[in-house]
Amino acid sequence: MGGWAKDVLNITPEGKVLPCHAAESLPGLTFDNVKDKPLADIWYESNAFNRFRGLDWMKEPCRSCPRKEIDFGGCRCQAFALTGDPEATDPACSLSPHHHLMAELTGKFTAEDAPPFIYRRIGRA
Repeated sequence: MGGWAKDVLNITPEGKVLPCHAAESLPGLTFDNVKDKPLADIWYESNAFNRFRGLDWMKEPCRSCPRKEIDFGGCRCQAFALTGDPEATDPACSLSPHHHLMAELTGKFTAEDAPPFIYRRIGRA
């Protein structure tokens, strides 16, 4: 996503504005609705959009990482899903103290576990 609420937003069918498609999975955030507030106000002023914007929220090892302005700590939703802490370094990062979780997840599956891939084309069998 290039950083929380840096370049992208999602609007649900109900009008709720999210900084990413999975943002509702994070606890403690309230997302404004375009039916109630102008989109520009939500983008610039909403607590949910500003919560993980920039660098001030970061913990170590992100805070001192030379890549922090490139990856912005990784995905907040993935960090929360795997560690229970939305401020944790994304476990996909090799510097994360939780990086082992990624290896554990991927190590559970092999190519033999995957169902056969079937190409489908509209209008063709």
